[in-house]
Amino acid sequence: MKYPKCPSCGYELYDKTDQCPFCGSDLPRRSVSSPSTGSSSGYRVKLIVVLSLVLAVAGGVFTFFMAMRSEEASKISVEISEQHGFSETNERHCVENMYRILDAENEYMTQNGRFADNIVELAEFDSTLNLVCPESGLPYSIINTKQSIQVRCSVHGEI
Repeated sequence: MKYPKCPSCGYELYDKTDQCPFCGSDLPRRSVSSPSTGSSSGYRVKLIVVLSLVLAVAGGVFTFFMAMRSEEASKISVEISEQHGFSETNERHCVENMYRILDAENEYMTQNGRFADNIVELAEFDSTLNLVCPESGLPYSIINTKQSIQVRCSVHGEI
């Protein structure tokens, strides 16, 4: 960095004073901000403005693509639902079937002193049970633990 010099003695002045610390001559008033600092400040302002614009455009593009992706995912979900015939009616029937299976398990326990080991054994006990999910066509499974009995559907979960 280049420092200004005293016009009387030529000594480099390191701080902004009104008198030369070596010869005592009065120095002309210098402005607080030097021209190099002003241009550096202007450069920073321009840089901040440009970066802000770039970030705003990038945010807009990101939002647009996320909205398009969400719309596309929604369309795919509707297509899958239409292809597989998913409906609230099928879900309701599935849940009703699972509750009927649980009721049959409780009845089996009452009559035999234990729960059925699997869904086939339970179907032999109660032939009126529907053993498959009406939506997926996949069979239900029974999970026996010492604390509880659960019926699981691969599409609608378990109860």
